[in-house]
Amino acid sequence: MKQVDIRRVVERIQNLPTLPIVVSQILRLVGDDESSAHDVQEILRRDQSLTFKILKIVNSSFYGYAGKIRDLQHAVVILGFDTIKSVALSATIFSTFPNGKRGRFDREAFWRHSIAVAVASRKLAQELKITSFEEAFVGGILHDIGKVVLDEYASELFEEVLTYVEEKKVLMYEAERAVCGFSHAQIGRWIAAKWALPQEYVDVIFYHHQPGNAQKATQLTAIVHLGDIIARSLKIGSGGDDCIPPIDPSSLKILSLSEETIKKVIIELPAEFEKADLFAQMSSSD
Repeated sequence: MKQVDIRRVVERIQNLPTLPIVVSQILRLVGDDESSAHDVQEILRRDQSLTFKILKIVNSSFYGYAGKIRDLQHAVVILGFDTIKSVALSATIFSTFPNGKRGRFDREAFWRHSIAVAVASRKLAQELKITSFEEAFVGGILHDIGKVVLDEYASELFEEVLTYVEEKKVLMYEAERAVCGFSHAQIGRWIAAKWALPQEYVDVIFYHHQPGNAQKATQLTAIVHLGDIIARSLKIGSGGDDCIPPIDPSSLKILSLSEETIKKVIIELPAEFEKADLFAQMSSSD
């Protein structure tokens, strides 16, 4: 039964939209040392809707340039490739899975949780100075992507998972394994491969509950693991259950993280999350 279930889910999500060509090209350009700001601008100009969203977000208080970024060229030069990639990919994910679907799974709360994890992960990365804080942000947005895919393409099966969560008061991934024999992390990894996302994000999606097992991006995965727990502890949004996962001890060792740093992020997260309100607005409509 378990093997049939996972094949059935994968078959259903074969029709999942691919990443827009513009976003795929941005991901490629950002990873190319020979790319220029002009190259990125020329790609973005092909998608006016995405350009508008990027300019709106980079002019928010979250990036510290409220109202000061005049045009796309200015945005790319001032903020850099990583930030543009982060905003473009986040905007695309929200557009692909908006809040419009009605069901038991609260997508608005889910995206609020994902944004909170992204903000917490970004803050941890900034404090630790050991990985790109924009990669940490995107990792936070993407870490639970498998849940919303299950909600969209295997809603009946996902309803069984939600019922198990409510009755047993367990973490979502525990309910998924009990009900169907696989987790949102496995579905998320499949999606990441379909979208040809960088291996760093594949690691985050698949190993965010066991960061010590990550193949390439161990530090990034550990950061998102802790960002998830911090966001849950503050009850910002909902990942679909009311539980707080245990901290994987390996994550603290991987990051050489102090208790003071964790406390600082916990204290500062609510205010930082409020600055990221435009991301939450993007998840509400295209």
